[in-house]
Amino acid sequence: MKQAILLLSNRTDYSVRDRYDKLIKDYGHKAEIYLLFDATKGYNKQELVNFEHVYPFNVNTMIDDGYTALKEGFLGNCHYPVLAFHKEYPEYDYLWIVEDDVFFSGDWSVLFDTFTDDPADLIATKIRCYEEEPTWYWWKSMRAGMDETISKNIMYACFIPIYRLSAKAIDCLYTEVRNGWRGHFEGVVPTVLIKNGLTLRDMNGKGFGLNERVNLHFYSDSTHNWSPLYVQSFEKNMIYHPIKQKVSKITYQHYCLLSVVGEHSRHIEWITGNVRRNYDVHLIVNDMSFGKHYDDADFVYGKTGRKVELIKDYFNNHNYLLKEYDYFFLIDEMCGMNVNQINELFKDMAQDDCEFSIVGMTMPCLRQDTMIQVLEGNPETSILFF
Repeated sequence: MKQAILLLSNRTDYSVRDRYDKLIKDYGHKAEIYLLFDATKGYNKQELVNFEHVYPFNVNTMIDDGYTALKEGFLGNCHYPVLAFHKEYPEYDYLWIVEDDVFFSGDWSVLFDTFTDDPADLIATKIRCYEEEPTWYWWKSMRAGMDETISKNIMYACFIPIYRLSAKAIDCLYTEVRNGWRGHFEGVVPTVLIKNGLTLRDMNGKGFGLNERVNLHFYSDSTHNWSPLYVQSFEKNMIYHPIKQKVSKITYQHYCLLSVVGEHSRHIEWITGNVRRNYDVHLIVNDMSFGKHYDDADFVYGKTGRKVELIKDYFNNHNYLLKEYDYFFLIDEMCGMNVNQINELFKDMAQDDCEFSIVGMTMPCLRQDTMIQVLEGNPETSILFF
C-alpha cells in the first residue's frame, strides 16, 4: 500500500513549517509528505524551500479546468485540489489530507497506523445522516448530478479538516463532480461515496458499510470543532482543531506587546505609522476573526476563554517566549496608544529597570522576572494582572 499525507495550507510561516516537519518526523518513513499549497494569491518560491514536497494549486486555474463550484467559495470545495493531485499522482492508494490548523497530541503514527489495514474509502469525523442533524447549514448547498435528484434519505455529512480517501473514492468523486454534483464538500463527499456503494469509517469507530471498530476515540466535540477551542489541557493522542497560529519570525526584539483581541480591536494603531517599533506584537484572537487579523502581527494565536486564562495558556504553550523578552506589556484591545508612545513606555521601563508599571487600570507592563513570577503563581489573584 502506498500513501501520501497532504498538509493543506495557504501559508508558509514557521508554524506551518513546524506542522510539516512533525509529519515528516513522525511518518515520513511510511508515507510521502506534501504541502498542498494554495498559491492563488501568489507566492515567493523562496518561501517553499523548507518543504521537501510541494504541490501548488491555483483556484483560478481550477475554475478554468471546469471546477465551477469554486466560484461559490474555495473553502466549501477543499476536495478539488485533492482530485487534481490524484490525477497527477495516481500511484497512491490512499491520501490523508490534514488542514494546517489540525494538531494531533501524540505521534502521528498512532493515528495513521490505526487505519493502515482499514478498507474504508473515506475515514473522517462526525459522520452523520440528514436525520441526525437536519439543521446543518450546508445541506441546502447540495445539488445532484445531471439527470439525478437528491433526496434527504441519501444525504450524509462529515467533518473533514482531517480525512483519508482511497484512490477508488477519489476516482468516484472526480466522475461525479464532472457529472454536476456540487455543494459543500463536507456533504457532497460522503453522500456521493455512499450513493456509489463505497464505505465510510468514523475515526471514533462507527462504520458505514463496514462493521464498527470498538475502543477508538480520537476526538470529542470539545477537542475537534468548527469554532475556536476553549482553553483546555491536552489529552494524549487526540485530534485538536482548530489550533490556529502564526509565527512569522524566530528572532526577537527586546520587548513584547501582547493583547487578547476580537474583531473590533484597535491594534492597527499599535503597528502603523512611520515610527519603527522596538517591540514584537502578539495577538491572542478570542473569536472567529483570526483570518482577518493574520497579517496584523508577528505572532497570532486563536482560542476562546477569559482574558487571564488565555494569557496563561499562551505562555504555557509557548514557554520559550518568556526568556526572549525583557518586558511584556499586556495592552487592552481598545487602547488607542500609538507606536511612539509604546516605544517610549518600553524605553523608560528599561532605563529605570522597573519591575512593573500599570498603564491605566488594566494594562500592566512587567519585567521578565516579574512576568514569570506572576505566571508561576496565580494570575487570577495577582494585583498586577487585571
